[in-house]
Amino acid sequence: MYIKKHSRVAEGYKKIVLGFVIVTVLLVGIILYFSASRAVIKVQPIGSSVETDFVSDVVSDGAVEGSALQGVLFETEVEGAGNGVATGTMILEGNAIGKVTLINQRADAQSLVKTTRLLTADGILIRLMESVNIPANGQLEADVYADDPNSFDELQPTKFTIPGLWEGLQSQVFAESKGVLKSTGDSVKIIQDADIKKAKTDLTEVLYNKGIEEFKKQLPSMDYVTLVVSKTVVEETVDAEVGAQQDTFEVSSKLQLVMIGLDPNKVVEMAGDRLQQVVPQGQELLNLSMDKFSYKVQNFDNEKKTANVKVHVAGEAVIKADSQIFQKDKMVGLSPKGVELYLANYSEIESVSVELSPFWVKKVPKLKDHINIVIVNTAD
Repeated sequence: MYIKKHSRVAEGYKKIVLGFVIVTVLLVGIILYFSASRAVIKVQPIGSSVETDFVSDVVSDGAVEGSALQGVLFETEVEGAGNGVATGTMILEGNAIGKVTLINQRADAQSLVKTTRLLTADGILIRLMESVNIPANGQLEADVYADDPNSFDELQPTKFTIPGLWEGLQSQVFAESKGVLKSTGDSVKIIQDADIKKAKTDLTEVLYNKGIEEFKKQLPSMDYVTLVVSKTVVEETVDAEVGAQQDTFEVSSKLQLVMIGLDPNKVVEMAGDRLQQVVPQGQELLNLSMDKFSYKVQNFDNEKKTANVKVHVAGEAVIKADSQIFQKDKMVGLSPKGVELYLANYSEIESVSVELSPFWVKKVPKLKDHINIVIVNTAD
């Protein structure tokens, strides 16, 4: 009787233990389910352009204070000489350019003296090389030259009046050219105003580059950039005048230069800090657009040896992972498609992908610290 009662107790005890084990396994399973659940939400952002302009002081003599830049000042005078080339051409007068046919429709002979003018309808004037006597109702050929050789290059066959004759005779005594007359007499080179200007500009450029090369030798690093504060021609001479008949001429000049050298890395660093200040809240600066980055000297104080540099900088900003857009309590329990539809409402986002793990997880876990927002940088 005793043994049977003890067996019933043992059986009950086994059921309690088994129930406890089952509950424990279920609890461990639930804990493992929630602790192992993970959601990685990858966001492809749409970048927005940001840009700003600012002015920074450049100190070349003394310690840098505040947000100023350290620069290297260089002042010099460079002088030299160079040759210019005449490009103008002048055809000398009195050279024969061809022949014309002189026609006399009168019953009497007509004499014409040397240098008699022959005029086209559009005002081009040529002259006879020698005196002639045109027979009655006849014609003859005569050599002609251009009154102003530089007034035309070539003259197509045409008719000429003889303005020196009485107006009533001009319809009966006239000239015609049967071939092209070319203004191709002996020519000489002449200096034009454009030739002198070009020679001055070329020499200034040579002296300018020479000054920059001298400056670069004194800079702390070859990476430094050179900004021109002023470029002034203080002396300039030309040994010829416009219209002079010569092939070449000489110009001499003295150029005064003031330049500042800057470390471009320091300028970029400052520009990045300034641009970051104008990035909208909830966004972060992604990059600088170096093709839109520029800076130039705006003012220079010769006494204090300081300058102002105006800088323009632009870049691209994207949404940050901690933006208010990504409110995790609004995404918990959503399927991947639900997350995509939720975030599709924001213009700052181009696309979204959701990765859930382990494999049995089908929805975003309820534990917020198990949700990871990743901003995908397309530049990487």
